[in-house]
Amino acid sequence: MTDAKRSALRHWLSDVRESRDHPHDAGIDPCGVHWQRHAEGVLELTPPGLAAASDASDTSDAKSPSAAGHRYDAILSCGIHGDETAPIEIVDGILQDIADGKLTLRERVLVVLGNPDAVRAGKRYLEYDLNRLFQGAHAKRAESPAVQRARELEVIVAQFFAGVDGVRRQRRHVDMHTAIRASLFPRFAVVPGTPERPPQAAWFDALAAADIEATMRTEQPSITFSYYTCARFGAESCTLELGKVAPFGENRLEDFAGIDAALRRWLSGGDMAAREDGKVLQAKRFRVAGEIVRRTDAFVLDVPADTPNFTAYPAGTVLARDGENTYTVSHPEERIVFPNPNVANGLRAGVMVVPE
Repeated sequence: MTDAKRSALRHWLSDVRESRDHPHDAGIDPCGVHWQRHAEGVLELTPPGLAAASDASDTSDAKSPSAAGHRYDAILSCGIHGDETAPIEIVDGILQDIADGKLTLRERVLVVLGNPDAVRAGKRYLEYDLNRLFQGAHAKRAESPAVQRARELEVIVAQFFAGVDGVRRQRRHVDMHTAIRASLFPRFAVVPGTPERPPQAAWFDALAAADIEATMRTEQPSITFSYYTCARFGAESCTLELGKVAPFGENRLEDFAGIDAALRRWLSGGDMAAREDGKVLQAKRFRVAGEIVRRTDAFVLDVPADTPNFTAYPAGTVLARDGENTYTVSHPEERIVFPNPNVANGLRAGVMVVPE
């Protein structure tokens, strides 16, 4: 147990950046929030009321989420790519305000800084792209720190969603990133679903209220962190792309005011979709129509390197060639997102979307 006078929330980011994190530590923050550190950069937070209810459930019936005022088992992740610093600063600001009593935490939340080694190095990743190692994909790679981290995070997430008091809450996962290229919609969301559990309209409304300008609905199986929590645990999940990559201290945090406010509403027990200004916003909605996959070293993506996300192409356009295989636009118009010809063989080199 750590010194109760030291705020684990206040030091979350500095401990990681200075390699002073101590896994498997636990305590009660001076603000009253119960915390447990499961791994470097991974902090589980439990509101005082929920912690008390959990303790009481050892001798009495557990309270329902609605009665206790706690609706979600929430995952808030960032730093899956180490150079995407704006989301890390957003999460750090939220934790600082919880520690200072400026924001009251009312949901049980797992805070994940995904790749501490890459964060300290200021690089997207070191050995493998961490966001291509979930859904068991790590088992197909040679052992490395990134493979170990993906495996570790899967175990921690499974334990977290198992709950602590026998009460099943709504599950939600917001995984925040910044993009490596320009975008016609600077703030957008990839929203995974499955045929058995498609994303609900209210989730899209909540994202629009967070100043997300476009959403991409997909049922394509994926090996990303947000698809893992959606497909494996039925969580309401998303991958948020919030603008361009920048070093620590060079982000214009006012550009992220919408998502910051929405996360604070949600974690403090409010409605993520209910903006303080009362505005009801709508995001441009797309669905994934197909993926361009690099299969061999002969792969060629006929897209300029500086092409912004959501650039449109008309029917009949040949966008990729890979030996005898080609990708040809088959809808009246398709837009390309995440074009990248330099991925490893077997990974996607672009996502094609069409309007909902």
